[in-house]
Amino acid sequence: MQVATVILAILFILAGWFPNVWFWFPLRFAIGAVTALLWISSEALINELAEERWRGRLIGFYASVGAAGFALGPLLLVWTGSVGMLPFYATSAMILLAGIPLFVVSHRPVGLSDEKRQGLWEVFRLAPTIMLANVVYAASAESLLTFFPLFGMSLGLSQNATLGLLTITGLGTMVLVMPISWLADHVNRMGLLAACVLLTMAGLAVMPWLIQIPIVASVFAFVFGGVEGMIYALGVILVGQRFRGAMLAVATTVFTACWGAGTMLGPLVVGVGMDRFGADSMAMIIFCLFALFLPLPVISYLRECRHQGISDPS
Repeated sequence: MQVATVILAILFILAGWFPNVWFWFPLRFAIGAVTALLWISSEALINELAEERWRGRLIGFYASVGAAGFALGPLLLVWTGSVGMLPFYATSAMILLAGIPLFVVSHRPVGLSDEKRQGLWEVFRLAPTIMLANVVYAASAESLLTFFPLFGMSLGLSQNATLGLLTITGLGTMVLVMPISWLADHVNRMGLLAACVLLTMAGLAVMPWLIQIPIVASVFAFVFGGVEGMIYALGVILVGQRFRGAMLAVATTVFTACWGAGTMLGPLVVGVGMDRFGADSMAMIIFCLFALFLPLPVISYLRECRHQGISDPS
């Protein structure tokens, strides 16, 4: 993580020094790879160090801070502008400032050297529900970010109104993930995942009507962002609950790869659907994606309940 932080800061400086589109293609690929390395390392490390009794709250705080970071990115461009080297210098400075704790805290190797390790596909097969949860969530989140302005304007909203609702959705993710994560430390987490997916589907079903009501739209976007964002947080929590040591690093890698798959597939599927059925069909197309996934956490939850019943005769 120390090395990746320094490299990432340098890559952004290089992007500003050499504003050439052909140079930026491989540079963006490198930025994505190093960012993924930081993402994988941070999630694996947090899950490894977290105690089971408060894993949900810790991951919830992590997800909340991550949501704040996503919201801060566009604001940074507002403050620095998009011309010249200032936005590149500011981004690199933020990366280096965030990386300072990595150089001052004590650290130790994570994982056991004699632990049996498995490949990426084998790990996916061990926990397909958890991994596919991230695919569907990423597909939904990226599609909403990409197409929500078109969706809102097709229903008669202004572009500024749709962008405002997107901001409120992100704020809901940042705030509401914390209390819902507390709940994850006190109930069956797979059952909570199924409930969050079901509630997200309910929100998508009523979204075309509620976002047209001014005051209700803001409240709806806030709550929707929190519930949907909890799907990702629960995925991270369940990865830490299911895997330890070196296997945790492998599982986190698969989990992050599933995020990438969702961000690529989601806008493609939703975009084609909107071309065919109209811009106002976005919510129902994403609804269908969640509907295809919903049986997996429900079945996993019922299986866990059955196993608990067998192991506890009382």
